[in-house]
Amino acid sequence: MPPSPQGPPPAPPQEPQQESPQEPPESPEQIAATLAEQGWCVTDAFVPPLLVGQLRHEARERWDAGAFRRAGVGRGADRELRPEVRTDRILWLEPAALSGAQQCLWERLEAVRLAVNRQMFLGLQELEAHFAVYPAGAYYRKHLDQFHGMGRRQLSCVLYLGEDWQAADGGALRMYVDTTDAVVAADVLPVGGRLVSFLSARFLHEVLPARRERLSITGWFRSR
Repeated sequence: MPPSPQGPPPAPPQEPQQESPQEPPESPEQIAATLAEQGWCVTDAFVPPLLVGQLRHEARERWDAGAFRRAGVGRGADRELRPEVRTDRILWLEPAALSGAQQCLWERLEAVRLAVNRQMFLGLQELEAHFAVYPAGAYYRKHLDQFHGMGRRQLSCVLYLGEDWQAADGGALRMYVDTTDAVVAADVLPVGGRLVSFLSARFLHEVLPARRERLSITGWFRSR
C-alpha cells in the first residue's frame, strides 16, 4: 500500500509566557527627591491592594455606624460648616488607637517623613489624619492645607481607597501650579493605593465632584 500522506510537522512547543514584572513602588527616597524637585508627587501602589481593601472596609464599617461628621472649615473655635466650600464627611484617626491596617500605613508614611526630613530639612514631626468620604456629587472647593495664621502643616498626604476607579467616575484632585496662579498642574484620579503628597503651603487644590462614593485617608505632617 502506498504510504499515507503525512501532514505538516508538529509545531515546536511554545515557551510559557511570563508576565512582565510590575514596576516596584517608589521608595521613600524617590518620593522625597520628587518633592524636593517639584513640590508634589504621585505614587501609585504606595500600599498593596490587600491593605487598601482593609482600610476601605474599616472606613465603610465606621460610616455605617454613623461615626463620620460633616467636615468644617477652620479649626477650634473658628471652625464652621460651609457647604458652599466643602461637602465631605470625615472621621479623625487616633494615633494611640490605630487598627493593624492603619498602623501599617503609619509605618509607611513614617518612612516618607524620615526621607523628606533628610533631603529637605522640613523638621516634620507628628502626623494627623482622617478618613474622608465624599458621597456622589460631594466636593471641596479650591483651598490651601494651612489654617489662617498657623503654619504647622508642612506636607499633605492623601491615600486613595477607591475600588476599580475609572476616569468616567470623576472625583479628581485638581492641583494648581502654586498659591496664586489659576493654571492647573494636574488632575489626579483617586485610584486605590495611590498616594498624593505635596507641600501644604504651596499648592492650591480642590476635589472635583465624583459620580460615585470616593474614599481616602488624608493627613498632614506638621512641624513644631
